[in-house]
Amino acid sequence: MKISLTLAVAGSLFCAVPLAQACDVPPHGAMDGMHLQEMDQNGDGAVSKQEFDAFHDKHFQELDANHDGKITREEMQALHEQRMEHRKDQFNKRFDEVDINHDGALSRDEAQIGMPGLFAHFDEIDSNKDDKITKEEVVSSMQKMHQKMQEKVHHKQDGKKPQAQ
Repeated sequence: MKISLTLAVAGSLFCAVPLAQACDVPPHGAMDGMHLQEMDQNGDGAVSKQEFDAFHDKHFQELDANHDGKITREEMQALHEQRMEHRKDQFNKRFDEVDINHDGALSRDEAQIGMPGLFAHFDEIDSNKDDKITKEEVVSSMQKMHQKMQEKVHHKQDGKKPQAQ
């Protein structure tokens, strides 16, 4: 059961990475640096055990919604859903900002200038090959990528080959 939860969370985060990249969210390594700065309360460039514990205690309290001293699957799921909704809102806002002509789609030029993460996969995302990508095409592309990732995980778990698409 613990493995299933871990895989579900990991899979969800894996799917969020391209979306975050499309929104120009800092890569994981940059996030580590941001966490380091947030933990380093005295600004000495290092994190003491006390600073580390204080940072993680704060986050534990945020996760423990009912304040019973435990984090349940439901509390983790609620956090995950909250974060996914936030990322979705960020993506929609960024997409709308980059859609200069407000036609509900990004041209190659719009994507290249405003969302280089999407531009890098433009041809994969543009499923109807109209030389534009819509939010729906991005979501569909993400779902396909997530499905392939899940098939790989299941393949590793049960030793079976993933089905060809």
